[in-house]
Amino acid sequence: MDRQTLRERLMATFLGELEEHVHTLTRDLLAIEQTPAQIPDRLASLFRSAHSLKGAARSVNLQPIETVCHHLESLLGAARDGKRRLDPDAVQRLFAAARALEDASARLHAGTPLTPGPLQDVLTQLAGGDAASDRQGESSSSRPRTPVQVSPAGAPAIVASPRDSAVRVPAETLDNLLSSSGELLVARRRTAAEHGEVAALHEQLRQSRGGWQRLAQPLKKLARTHGELLPRRAVAAIERTDAELKALERRFEQLTGRLQTSQRALDHAAASLEDQIRRARLLPFSEACEGLVLTLRDLTRAGGTPVDLVIEGGDTQLDRFVVASIRAPLLQLVRNAVAHGVETPLERQAAGKPPRGTVTVTATLRGDAVEITVLDDGRGLALDTIRALAREHGLAEPESDSQAVALIFRPGFSTADRLTEVSGRGVGLDIVRHQVESLQGHVEILAPATGGLQVVMQVPLTLTTVRALLVKAGGQTFALPVAAIRRVARVTAAAFVSAGGRDMLLTNDAPLPAASLVDLLGIDAPQPHDVRLPVVVMGAGRAQAAIVVQELLAEEEVLVKNLGPRLKRVAHVSGATILPSGQVALILNAPEVVQSALATSASVRLASADASRPVSPRRRLVLADDSVTTRTLERTILEAAGYEVLAAVDGAQAWELLQSAGADLVVADVEMPRMDGFALCEAIRASPHFRELPVVLVTALESESDRRRGLDAGADAYLPKSSFDQQLLLDAVSRLL
Repeated sequence: MDRQTLRERLMATFLGELEEHVHTLTRDLLAIEQTPAQIPDRLASLFRSAHSLKGAARSVNLQPIETVCHHLESLLGAARDGKRRLDPDAVQRLFAAARALEDASARLHAGTPLTPGPLQDVLTQLAGGDAASDRQGESSSSRPRTPVQVSPAGAPAIVASPRDSAVRVPAETLDNLLSSSGELLVARRRTAAEHGEVAALHEQLRQSRGGWQRLAQPLKKLARTHGELLPRRAVAAIERTDAELKALERRFEQLTGRLQTSQRALDHAAASLEDQIRRARLLPFSEACEGLVLTLRDLTRAGGTPVDLVIEGGDTQLDRFVVASIRAPLLQLVRNAVAHGVETPLERQAAGKPPRGTVTVTATLRGDAVEITVLDDGRGLALDTIRALAREHGLAEPESDSQAVALIFRPGFSTADRLTEVSGRGVGLDIVRHQVESLQGHVEILAPATGGLQVVMQVPLTLTTVRALLVKAGGQTFALPVAAIRRVARVTAAAFVSAGGRDMLLTNDAPLPAASLVDLLGIDAPQPHDVRLPVVVMGAGRAQAAIVVQELLAEEEVLVKNLGPRLKRVAHVSGATILPSGQVALILNAPEVVQSALATSASVRLASADASRPVSPRRRLVLADDSVTTRTLERTILEAAGYEVLAAVDGAQAWELLQSAGADLVVADVEMPRMDGFALCEAIRASPHFRELPVVLVTALESESDRRRGLDAGADAYLPKSSFDQQLLLDAVSRLL
């Protein structure tokens, strides 16, 4: 890609970002003017917008806009630090700046010069405000606060021309298409569940006809041998009913077959449509990094420290919204690496390092999420300086290095020794954390053994659908993102200990802080009395917590619905989804749940089992499934019902477990490596030792021919996954035992 093409792309991206920040500035200023009590919160938002827009303007070399944003920071910084009052005159200057930036956006879109115009006029007003701030205590700024003269020609507007092979589609259209695709996903699931109900009715009819035949056969025989005992009308009614039931079963079989064919066609078409829409929204991670090269070049030239930028994983595909949202955090982290991390060439040579520094930006797929790291080979964090600044700001003394590191995410906390355009205002890492958390992700800082500093951000690949584990707590259904789940288990009260005033779950690795989901969400629910309770171990970065829930339901891909502006800030909730049953389930924000669990000291409220209750001997089951998630879920369900479960990754291992340990029943998937469920069932029926052993097949193969093949192989029950729930499995196991 040549430099001109790069500039065109950057300018097109900047225009969208400029519009967004102008909207945010106007919204926050109106809130300040109408509700003075909101000033502290709105100031933080204004800081983020001005600071992010300044960096973006620098990337495309729009110096007038960059200068306006710098003066905005100075005025807002004085107000934030209590060095000046945000009086009506200052608010009017801020409004004038927002209007000037809006005018600049329109001029850039139209390709007309920025000056003369409102942007040039507002610079004089803002520079005067900066001078007042300087007199009140900001004399340490390295940038002169005099009015800036703007070239009459202004900055040229560069608009990317469309490519011949591409068609421009409004982002809103893509969003609407994906939303409709998600609705189609819900409809497909509902249809699949209804198809399962039809299949169950068909099976019930087949069994009823079998019962009728067992009753009718003796009557027919009696009619043939002793016709005088049965009226001719009764014999005709028996034959007519038999024929009607046979015809009804045949029609049900045909209907089931047609439904299955239609379901397959619908699934194929819908899956293809959904895949194409997703692909249309995908952009390579490298597009989020396009502005870093020019930014780093400008910063190194201004600071005199040569730094090389290395981008790895640039081909990783992300949703366009995630790509757009991650640009500002990446830009800020690279700027921080130059301002705070990478030493001067002389300092690096004295430390035995190459004279040129290196900043490495990497994107790596982690399941349904992408892990983005920004690593520099500089001096790392000055923890002593951070602790000293904490004392200076009147904050509690950090008890550990991790607590000290967490302080740098606070607004207004900066280790820079002087104020420059690159650093010193204390809003950089606050921007990073705020933006990543708004994407339902998390960010943490690591100190590599090789030196320097590593910032790790984990964000979802897309915000429209998510793979989730459905659980119950307090009688309500919630969705937990699978990407944040480390493992699930069933535990007793003996697995919990009290340490440091809170409950801890004992594990093979280390005790984990534990909390009940009903307590975290503030749900009024009775104290559980289960002998064993399900626990979901969730993680956000290196932090983990054990969350006690009422029940594990299923794992599904769910459509994420926005809660709207009124419910946007509900604690622990990031969205909602509609289940195939029509029920609404809230999607929980995993990082918030983990952080709340770490902060709470409430008991998980596990009740002891009734010692007087008789305990039946545990029946042993062998469970075979090659999916670790399905295997864990089914194992948890069966163990919660009091069964001892031996788990196997395929049919061959299940057969080995049967030979060595024996079992009272086998639950198996059909499609597995080495030995599938059909072959396992046939091997069991051919064995003189296990031929009477009950076998339950739980599978996604749901055609009538597959069901018949399973029953012909000797399966006692055949449960389709599309209509699967834990009660169906437990009922089948209980009936066969």
